[in-house]
Amino acid sequence: MTKEQVWASHFFGVSLELRLLLLSFVLGTVFGALYDIFRALRLSVPHPSLAVFFEDVAFTSAFGLGFYTFCTALCRGELRGFVLMGMIAGFLAYILTLGRTVSAGVAFAVKFVRKLLTNLGRILKKITAVLFVMPFFMKKSKKMKENPCQTEAE
Repeated sequence: MTKEQVWASHFFGVSLELRLLLLSFVLGTVFGALYDIFRALRLSVPHPSLAVFFEDVAFTSAFGLGFYTFCTALCRGELRGFVLMGMIAGFLAYILTLGRTVSAGVAFAVKFVRKLLTNLGRILKKITAVLFVMPFFMKKSKKMKENPCQTEAE
């Protein structure tokens, strides 16, 4: 194999590289949606910092595995910088456009559900307060101090 043939085997051509770039952009938007799932989870459930750390590690691992799998499956096993740039651009495009809208919607939904549950809790608290005031739920009265059965002889 000549030097020219070796160099030619490393180049994909403009049309294939453009298709790979667009596919990597789409994959980046998928990872943007995955990141939104983690972000929605953080908004809805309070997280300790250790849980946030493990979520970040899981996301970074998934992103790296996605990049590696994409390159091995579609780029002849060669790690390509334009693929990584396409994935990052797709991720940022999703986060800065649709991601903001989705995050705002999730934040609104979480606030709505929390408010609904808080109001439902107040209603249930009032209902249980009314039920436990009823006579058959009340505790028996205190014991009498004097013994009513005392005889007069004592």
